Amino acid sequence: MLTDIFEKDINLEAPRLKLRPITQDDAQDIFEIFSDKQVMKYYDLLPFETLDRAKQQADFFAKGFEKKQMIRWGVELKESGKLIGTCGFFAFNEDALKAELGYELGSAYQGKGYMSEALSAALAFLFRESSINRVEAFIEPPNTASQKLAQKLGFTKEGTLRQYERCRGELIDICVYGLLRSDRE
Repeated sequence: MLTDIFEKDINLEAPRLKLRPITQDDAQDIFEIFSDKQVMKYYDLLPFETLDRAKQQADFFAKGFEKKQMIRWGVELKESGKLIGTCGFFAFNEDALKAELGYELGSAYQGKGYMSEALSAALAFLFRESSINRVEAFIEPPNTASQKLAQKLGFTKEGTLRQYERCRGELIDICVYGLLRSDRE
């Protein structure tokens, strides 16, 4: 069963990073990330305005794991212990053996390969420790950096869903990217 993955040790390491569960102690770093308008430009939430909102987000990530609905890692620099982003999987579908990917990275750390490193470790864990066959990423068309990252990780652009969702008060298109277990073999 897919929920078996929630019984595994989700602490992961990459060359420069640790991926670990998010806690309330991360609220300040989460606030720094989620209050940054550049980071939130293509996110389905508005930039955070208070530390309390960041505490709620940390709690949301932790409870999602407890309820076996999502795995969201804090992406931490090994060198300093600073949380620079989050990444993980949600929308698990037992019948279709699929999950959705989500991530964000503080703007000061973008363009340095950190998220590629983090997602490579997370995807390896997911395919090794679960029966997931497909991972989906939904990316806004203007978010070219995220599209390039998905392609670098082996995802295939499968199409564009026109006016797929309401985000920031308007209907927006979404590009669908998919990664199959067989793509990694």
